Amino acid sequence: MFLPKGIETDSDIFTEIAENIDRLITVDLPLRAVSLKLYQNARSKSDAPLTFLAAKRLLSAIGPERIVLIATGWPDRPHINPEIAETDGPPGAASLGMSLHKAQNIVPVFLIENQLVEAMRSVATAAGFKILSAEEALGAARSRAPLHAASVLGFPTDLSEAEKVADYLLESLPVGAIIVIEKGGVNEKGIIHTSRGDDTTTHMAKVDVLVRKASKKGLLTIGVGDGGNEIGMGVIAEELRSWLPYGTKCRCGCGAGIVPVTKTDLLVPAAVSNWGAYGVAAMVALMVGRQEVFHSSEIERRILESCIRAGLIDGGSGYVNGGADALNVSIHMSLVDLLGELVQKGIRLTKNQPHKF
Repeated sequence: MFLPKGIETDSDIFTEIAENIDRLITVDLPLRAVSLKLYQNARSKSDAPLTFLAAKRLLSAIGPERIVLIATGWPDRPHINPEIAETDGPPGAASLGMSLHKAQNIVPVFLIENQLVEAMRSVATAAGFKILSAEEALGAARSRAPLHAASVLGFPTDLSEAEKVADYLLESLPVGAIIVIEKGGVNEKGIIHTSRGDDTTTHMAKVDVLVRKASKKGLLTIGVGDGGNEIGMGVIAEELRSWLPYGTKCRCGCGAGIVPVTKTDLLVPAAVSNWGAYGVAAMVALMVGRQEVFHSSEIERRILESCIRAGLIDGGSGYVNGGADALNVSIHMSLVDLLGELVQKGIRLTKNQPHKF
């Protein structure tokens, strides 16, 4: 078998491709001037590519017919209407959930603000899921006839209610891991901020509670974000306070800045949070040696078009156009094509042998 110069084993191939995936998902096409620094801060805590570690840990932690809780959703411009929300987050959640489902028959349960449940249902359906209750989705995973199901649940914005729902989910469902994608996290004073330094606590689901409870139970937690104000960024909080805009002084007057305190076991920063989820999904596909586990650019188009039907806005431009972070649909499709090409080459080089995770 021919291997590129400097690559001698299958393990080297996985690492080299993961390095390329990490670079791709952190290319600063939105020109926010934060993604590379976020990645460098997070990578300094690790000796391996971050998408590699996330995929490996997920495949190790969650077995067939078990649940992964995937929290997402960012209410944007809630001072105008709390039903306004971004396209960044739900597509990444749906795509990564489908990759994990195809890889190991894992059942995704998506968590989002109550007023955004219907939008998330639309996005998850476009990814290929039949939306059922969590119990029914588990039943579908055990069915002899194929039925690929997921669930979408509302998660409270009220802190005390969030405590109750978190306890219910972790005690009543066979949860193997929690993934949080583009979800605002509380600072040391319990305030959630936008990247512009404004207080958005009232309208954001209090997912920090779930992550902390899951960590206490020893469950795997993974955070994906692109601005430095998302759940999971507590892993690099000290670094962020030294350079992130509004890192120490926000606009809301709380005096604690926008940096979240909640940590996750692993943090995957990206230029666009959806891309971080896509990078992990690509590594999942490579590790199990199956191209179809990663979604295609045509499925990406279908998912982003579902965001239009759901009325989700591009948070960068403010338009309902299927774009995310001021990048149009074709850019996101191209990114998926590039990731898919890396997966395809990696599978060919490793002769379709799954990685030993």
